[in-house]
Amino acid sequence: MTNPQGARPSAEEARQALESVTLSKQALAPYVRSPSWLYPAQGVGMGLFVIGLVFSKDTGWAMALIAVSGVLFSVLPMLQTRGRLVVDVYTHPGSRGLSWLYVAAFLLICVVAVVLYSTYSRAWIAYVAAVLVVVLTLVTGPAMDARLARALRNAG
Repeated sequence: MTNPQGARPSAEEARQALESVTLSKQALAPYVRSPSWLYPAQGVGMGLFVIGLVFSKDTGWAMALIAVSGVLFSVLPMLQTRGRLVVDVYTHPGSRGLSWLYVAAFLLICVVAVVLYSTYSRAWIAYVAAVLVVVLTLVTGPAMDARLARALRNAG
């Protein structure tokens, strides 16, 4: 909404442009959601990583789990973009606090699992940590999607 001479837009033109952006955001809100397979796949990848991390000193196959999770995280963004627009819910201002909580909880689960396994050498510790990470991902992922959708609906 600029005129051909490059002059600054009038106040009315600027208001119309902002209103157009707001209406576009509100129209986009109903369509903001991740594919139904994304968070389960991400959770499984995170779980494999935790299991690999916990068992990394004891078994050779643990590093393979870490590698598989790395490949999974490399492939997920490519699969997600097929035929759709991708919006990063982790860095959206409405989700930023929740994404930091997600990262902190993931790191805490990893550290606690490694320390407990190093202390007690019980395999179930790794598997419980993996389940906790899957649940964490299944809860926080859709919550971040919802926050982004709500922020777009309330744009203005």
